[in-house]
Amino acid sequence: MVGFDEALTILENPTRRQILRKLVKEPHYPLQLSELLDVSQQAVVKHLKVLEKAGFVDSERVPSGKGGPPTKMYRVNQSFSLRLDLGPDLFRAEHRKIPPGGPMRLSNRLPDELDGVVDRLGTRRKIPMGEAMGMLSELDMALERIDERRDAIIALHQQVMRKVSPSISEDSET
Repeated sequence: MVGFDEALTILENPTRRQILRKLVKEPHYPLQLSELLDVSQQAVVKHLKVLEKAGFVDSERVPSGKGGPPTKMYRVNQSFSLRLDLGPDLFRAEHRKIPPGGPMRLSNRLPDELDGVVDRLGTRRKIPMGEAMGMLSELDMALERIDERRDAIIALHQQVMRKVSPSISEDSET
């Protein structure tokens, strides 16, 4: 897994972010990505090489359905979160790996409000689209609530730091 700075450098490129947006949904060939993004195939391949070298994506050779030579199919292979908090008296940068595991394994780390989602998901291999959309909506709302709480905690952290910052300056002058 790459570090925060390298991940930020790789993700600063908007074309790479567009490529990843497509690949998180399903694997693609470079030609498909080129057509979807209206970017030259050569540029897409260049960006895919950067993403593959960094470990963001994997590729595998897939036989051509039209009898031609095999071609590479790319897919995302990492799950992580980048967080950057910046403000007066605050700089915090984190690169966090998303924990692996199914719903039951993750359940003790989730807020109680998501127990219903965990129960409905259980060990099922597939779920109907309508039910999945409802679950995703619940998860999105839970993430928003967590983000709001995190924002408030960060704001409180800044308040504490502001109150102590003048005393740090005063201490260094003596």
